[in-house]
Amino acid sequence: MRFWAVLSLLISLVSGNAALGSAVGSDPVDVANARPDMPIGTHIAYYQETGGRIDLDQAIDAYRRGAFTESRRPVLDFGIGAPAVWLHFVVDNQESGALLRRLSIDIPWLDWIDVYLRRDGRTTGTYHMGDRLPFAERPIDSRFFAFDHAFEPGRTEIFVRIATPDPMVVPIFLTTVAEADAQTEFQSYSYGFLYGFLLALLIYNAMLYAGLRQLRYLLYSVYLGLFILMNIAYTGHGFRWLWPDDTVWAQWSQPTLMVSYAASGLLFGLSFLNTRVHFPRLHKSVLGLIGGVVALLVLTILFDDQRDALLLAFVFVCLFTVIMLGVGVVSVRAAVPAARYFLLAAFAAMVGAALTALAVWGMIPFNEWTFRAADVGLMLDATLLALALTYQFRMGMVEKSRAEALARVDPLTGVNNRRAFTDISMPVWHFAQRHDCAMCVILLDLDHFKRVNDRYGHAVGDEVLRSVAGLLQQSIRDHDVLARWGGEEFILLLPETRLGEAVTLAERMRALIAGHTMNYQGVSLTITASFGVVERTERHPTLEALISSADSYLYAAKGKGRNCVSHP
Repeated sequence: MRFWAVLSLLISLVSGNAALGSAVGSDPVDVANARPDMPIGTHIAYYQETGGRIDLDQAIDAYRRGAFTESRRPVLDFGIGAPAVWLHFVVDNQESGALLRRLSIDIPWLDWIDVYLRRDGRTTGTYHMGDRLPFAERPIDSRFFAFDHAFEPGRTEIFVRIATPDPMVVPIFLTTVAEADAQTEFQSYSYGFLYGFLLALLIYNAMLYAGLRQLRYLLYSVYLGLFILMNIAYTGHGFRWLWPDDTVWAQWSQPTLMVSYAASGLLFGLSFLNTRVHFPRLHKSVLGLIGGVVALLVLTILFDDQRDALLLAFVFVCLFTVIMLGVGVVSVRAAVPAARYFLLAAFAAMVGAALTALAVWGMIPFNEWTFRAADVGLMLDATLLALALTYQFRMGMVEKSRAEALARVDPLTGVNNRRAFTDISMPVWHFAQRHDCAMCVILLDLDHFKRVNDRYGHAVGDEVLRSVAGLLQQSIRDHDVLARWGGEEFILLLPETRLGEAVTLAERMRALIAGHTMNYQGVSLTITASFGVVERTERHPTLEALISSADSYLYAAKGKGRNCVSHP
């Protein structure tokens, strides 16, 4: 069973009994034709102990007096903390021989279950079950409450007393042993897939947290882990596998893990959507709600009030679902990154919960798929949230790459800046040194650039720099490295280039710049540049030494009257 299914029971708490029907008179269950996928609730009549506990004889007397009420739904539900209830139904075997069948109450959290089988006015068999008893005392090794019985020809009356502070949801099935085993096998595979899928997501995001140290990945892993633990608890797997003798934890595991799960989900949502920045008041309110609920849960544990703990847990889970959806809506409206994924995830979980609740209410057909729609919704929720985290990760990498690119590009001219030139050139330099390859550096400076700024303004000066950068980019090869070295200086690194080739290129660029007329906002002007060119030799042990040598020749060009190329 799923805790989502019993969200519907909050309505039952107001209306009293969620399975009200007419006076007693239910049809017998045909043991030979009972459907394995359909609970037998419509064949059951019930009676609640509103005036104190009664025994079997008193229940029989109440049934004979017509005090029992016929159920109209396949699954009976009575709410959280409901009074103990007696159920009555008849199993009819019209065959000539006994038929072995399994009677199963497919809900794992009921505290006390007493079953009495009667034929011809006398009790022929009794079974006592419930999670208040150690798991080893169950008639069958099952996470549900079940037993096998050979129904003799004719009619067998069955009285069942159920008492629990938990949500009293009672889906009863009558199947063959083979059908029950097949159903158990299917459920085992499906839960294995569910847990494996969620564990894979958990481990993946835990590894991301270990590598990236971003809190949202840790919170998502905790959220998935607590869902798995909660699911193991309320499906009965935990009592069967992990704590078969701990009946106290069996009572408190559900409210404790439900509150923990919802709290972790809200904390993840706040972190994922960065509500501290986008919605600070909402952020504080949700944190306050989490703190208040946890404090109340601690009080219920201290006062051993399981009923109120369960009420608190179910209300909090309801609020969790609504808050997640609401925060998703406001985040989408505020254009928070990846909020659409988050909203779709919350919506998927809510739709799955609604389908399960409707199946329990009897408003849609009750079967394995409608009943476990909440599981499917949760898987979609987990998948979409994982996609959202992946999207955030990808966007973070894109932003990081963009920031790194911007940090390496001169914002005015669009060419490499000094830092980028160094990063790109050093590997090229080391390769040239190891393999004794030719390499040249050209350093150029615009002549009388300060006069341009002083006469025409910095806007025109900036346009001159952009124009010169464009002319230089047109003149170089793909593997050449161009950068703005500072102010009105540009530098070029020319791999696999001899001095003569570099000088020829410098002369071509000098002529191109000098012959280019720049027009900007009504201003028309020309400018020249001086060049220093040098080739790598044994006298240049480092790239810095090579650049320094080129700088010397640049100033030599300035001394020769500017608008020329100087080289060894």
